[in-house]
Amino acid sequence: MNDLRINNLNQSTGLFTKDKTYYSISGSTGPYLIFIHGVGLNGEIWNPQIEYFSKNRRVVTYDFLGHGLSSAPNKTPQLEDYVEQLNSLVKSINISSFSLIGHSMGALISVAYSLKYPNKINVVIPLNIVYKRSIKTRNEVIKRANTILKTGEIGNIDQTLERWFKNKTDINQIEKINKVRQLLSNASPKGYGDAYKLFAKSDSIFENILNELQPPALYLTGSDDPNSTSKMSIEMANESPRGFSKSIDNEAHMMAYIAPEKVNPIIEDFLITNEQ
Repeated sequence: MNDLRINNLNQSTGLFTKDKTYYSISGSTGPYLIFIHGVGLNGEIWNPQIEYFSKNRRVVTYDFLGHGLSSAPNKTPQLEDYVEQLNSLVKSINISSFSLIGHSMGALISVAYSLKYPNKINVVIPLNIVYKRSIKTRNEVIKRANTILKTGEIGNIDQTLERWFKNKTDINQIEKINKVRQLLSNASPKGYGDAYKLFAKSDSIFENILNELQPPALYLTGSDDPNSTSKMSIEMANESPRGFSKSIDNEAHMMAYIAPEKVNPIIEDFLITNEQ
């Protein structure tokens, strides 16, 4: 099936797997690099990375379960379902090894995948990941998720933008902020709520098992991200055998989209240094 989403980069071909996962591949040569978006978003959020990395890599973006153009499962999904969706995609494209980058909820999926399928991963780079949050913080997220699932509406988008952006009224960023607002407004409440509820608790799964993470891992966040703090990234890196952490000054939760000129070179350097 052909692309149903307009991609102004004109570099990718949109396709569906047999289980109705929407994905695109950009670039014709080089190692594979797969990106996983966060809750309420879709593969479009990676356009700045597609443009940058597809010159010498094959870049794969996709919509995870219940998001964008991908179908939702018949049951309430668990983290394992998101991991297996990615693995099914990898099999359908026939990729033997690749590097994996995830943002927020996508970062949790990237770590879970790398723990389960370490031999397929060259490098994993979780962006703006959460770890060892307080019970109060987790319960607040669960409450917001339950409200979305109960009402069937994604409300309080302005509050979400407040958490995600350092300054959501910045005139220099307003076009991108409005794009994120549009993606959140158009997201499936069920897909959003299911993923968000899972996001509330999934980081606890990694406590005491990060010492089993085999691939090189770079935990990258922004100094002004109130959700994914530098402390979280440092702690995850310290618990990972080949873990590293870095915080980008003056950037917040959506740094990869807002400031790709800062984020992309850091990712590229780590890939070049650590890819097998």
